[in-house]
Amino acid sequence: MSNIKELIRQLAQHGTSQSVFVGKVTAVDRQARTCDVEPIDEDAPVPAVNLQANQESGLGVVMTPRVGSYVVVAMLGGYASGVVVLTEDIERLDVKIGQKTVAVSEDGIVMNGGDMGGMVKIQELTQKLNNLENDINTLKDAMTGWVPVPQDGGAALKSAVSAWSGGRLTPSQRGDYEDENVKH
Repeated sequence: MSNIKELIRQLAQHGTSQSVFVGKVTAVDRQARTCDVEPIDEDAPVPAVNLQANQESGLGVVMTPRVGSYVVVAMLGGYASGVVVLTEDIERLDVKIGQKTVAVSEDGIVMNGGDMGGMVKIQELTQKLNNLENDINTLKDAMTGWVPVPQDGGAALKSAVSAWSGGRLTPSQRGDYEDENVKH
């Protein structure tokens, strides 16, 4: 009698049970935010597994697994497809909160579209600014120490600034202080 009771319970819940399984990613559709997963227990492949809770939303966090990596998929009762809850290896991570976005991939980190270029390497930029400031201070020192000499045609001034004018500044290049791995 208890077996019949259990069988009736299982039949009544058919299609509403929840399960979790591990599988290997066989394909990824970044636009649809889904991936196809082949369970490691050799069950039937599961197509179009969601990468985020609401496929219609452009907000939130989307971890795009790398093809060939393992994922944990939760199959929710009453739904035809599941959702990836853990990944072994990701190809890309996208975060969108309001109008703010961050995309992380092997190419680097891109914030809010990356239109402003790479992030500033502050130590390198500070060194460039210090070199410029020191050069201007050297010129100021030369000028304040110079005493005009009547009728010398500027020879005293030339002598006062000759040490300063002989040193050349190195023109700045964007790459000297830009981290191209982080764009904003």
